Amino acid sequence: MKNRFFDRGCHISLFILIIIISLFYIITSVHAKEVRGVTDTTVKLGVIGDLTGPAADTWRPLADAIKIYYKYINDQGGIHGRKINYVLEDDRYSIPMAMAAFKKLVFRDKILSLTPGASGAGHTHVLIPLCEKHKVPLSAATNNKDFFQPVRKYVFTTLPFYSDQIKLMFEYLLTDLKIENPRISLAYPDTAAGKDVRDSVQEEARASNIKLLSEVILPLMGGDCSSQVLNLKRAKPDYIIIYGHVAGAVSFLRDAKKLSLSAVSFITQYGCVEDTVKIAGDAAGNMMGANGFGSWHDNSPGMNKIRKVTLKYYPGSGSRNRNFMQGWFIAMTAVEALKNAGRNLNDETLIDGYEKIRGFDTQGICGFIDFGPKDHKAIDYHRIYKADVENKKLIPITEWRKPYARD
Repeated sequence: MKNRFFDRGCHISLFILIIIISLFYIITSVHAKEVRGVTDTTVKLGVIGDLTGPAADTWRPLADAIKIYYKYINDQGGIHGRKINYVLEDDRYSIPMAMAAFKKLVFRDKILSLTPGASGAGHTHVLIPLCEKHKVPLSAATNNKDFFQPVRKYVFTTLPFYSDQIKLMFEYLLTDLKIENPRISLAYPDTAAGKDVRDSVQEEARASNIKLLSEVILPLMGGDCSSQVLNLKRAKPDYIIIYGHVAGAVSFLRDAKKLSLSAVSFITQYGCVEDTVKIAGDAAGNMMGANGFGSWHDNSPGMNKIRKVTLKYYPGSGSRNRNFMQGWFIAMTAVEALKNAGRNLNDETLIDGYEKIRGFDTQGICGFIDFGPKDHKAIDYHRIYKADVENKKLIPITEWRKPYARD
């Protein structure tokens, strides 16, 4: 009898053990299938940008475009049956706030990807190792080439490099205008992106055997630039290459006009927008620059669609600037990557989805787009623009161009 009870007890214990092990594997399997930010019906993406700080004039229209484009995609049924749920955080152009926003988005909101992440170069520099550690694909909104070359698995950029725009400016002066020894000065704020432009200008000047006449540091948020303008005026440049956002560019242009500095102001991406011309007014008469995105008023299939969709959701809202086009493009490439990733969505398949974007025709929003396992940079093409003060526009004076390859 004892043996029977003993055998029965062993069978019961073994049965319970099997149940426990089975439940463990079932639970483990369920958790293994869970992907951060992904459900059967939604995918959650994060956005970090400056909505209330010194770069807000750039980021607010960019964020508006992302919101509109994702709404448009969701109204079409989403991607592979999933609606896009995005969470927007304001870092106020502050590195500590960008880090806090990252932690909230990843650990509390549980986003799959940052598209885009962080409002400036310094902020992006801090977030990159965090994205790599926690396997968060990052579509960065910064142009510093050192962040993307050599390629980092989790890091992409959907912006043109400042270094490419600087090359195009030198190419335009030396090749198009055939100026043998252009008199060039440089103005930039003391930020990571400003220093990237500085280094690019210095490198290109050396390669072209041109000696820069002078350099000045500009206030990031705009303000009095009189002393900088007077310093530049003493050097007598014909061209001043400027990095700055709208507020800084406008302040410089106004003080340059007031103090009769007649040099052409060649402005990079974020200052080379219609808002600068509108706000600076007559002071923008000598403004030129480079930008990687088209204009609201361009007659192209891509820009026509942007106008149609935007005015559908916000009737009578009026024209949008190039920073809006940038946000649209960032969202558009994220959607293209999600399409390429397929239904089995996770960080690895999303990265693969970005890398499969080849020969993507934006139909005039910008040039053709190519990513790849060895190329996480989207934009190679830009146009040179000149301000049309009377009509408050930027007029392209070149076609879409890719910078030359130096021997």
